[in-house]
Amino acid sequence: MNTRSVSFSVAIALAGGAAAVQALPLGDRASVELFAGGNAGVPGSFSDGSTRLQGTSGGDIAFDRVRFGDAYDHRYTGGAELDYAFDSHVSGFARASYAQFNGQKREVGALFGDAGRVPIDARFEDNDARQLDLGARYTFAPEAHVRPFIGVALGASDLSATRAMVDNPAAGGATRVELAKGGTVFEQRLETGVQFSPLDHFDIRLTAAATHLGGQKASDDPNLALLGVAPSHSTVGARWEYPAELGAVWHF
Repeated sequence: MNTRSVSFSVAIALAGGAAAVQALPLGDRASVELFAGGNAGVPGSFSDGSTRLQGTSGGDIAFDRVRFGDAYDHRYTGGAELDYAFDSHVSGFARASYAQFNGQKREVGALFGDAGRVPIDARFEDNDARQLDLGARYTFAPEAHVRPFIGVALGASDLSATRAMVDNPAAGGATRVELAKGGTVFEQRLETGVQFSPLDHFDIRLTAAATHLGGQKASDDPNLALLGVAPSHSTVGARWEYPAELGAVWHF
């Protein structure tokens, strides 16, 4: 993972949120959160899950399902949030975040020929996303030391293209394959968690969320056949992510 990219993005988001608080007459209703965490799960797959057989001059190739969770590991997210409390229960927020997914090397199929079974591997490139959301949060028992909450948000996510280096038995090497184009998609976020106050004007927030991302634009890369996927098929459709976050909240 490029930790410098994450640290830089978080610092910029936090500085922007703090500057906004200072510039606007929000009084003691405003707060800023700095958060970090990771994705507990990314279900779904690049293909429909059926094993395929493709004949080549070197033998038959069998393709297996390639799951998102198999292609990416060590998933991180971080960012900042600006909150405004309308009353003791209801608050609105704007948040900016950065998420990175570290690509892994995985077996995606095998060549069956005169030499027996030869595995076909794919090395997935790192993938990232920059997200902006607007939402609302409802806090239960606002006077208690530990305060559970629920929230909802709508926004957009700018996703990088999804690519991998795939073994190419016919060429005797590896070929770079684009599985989906980069671009901006809509997202919806549901969250729940707890917040508590160890110090005056300072809270700790624990959040578990579910984020629905729209599908990425289909790739027209003819090399998709190396993964047993037709170029006309949208290989990265709409999907869910499940981030878990730990945040530090400063009240003004």
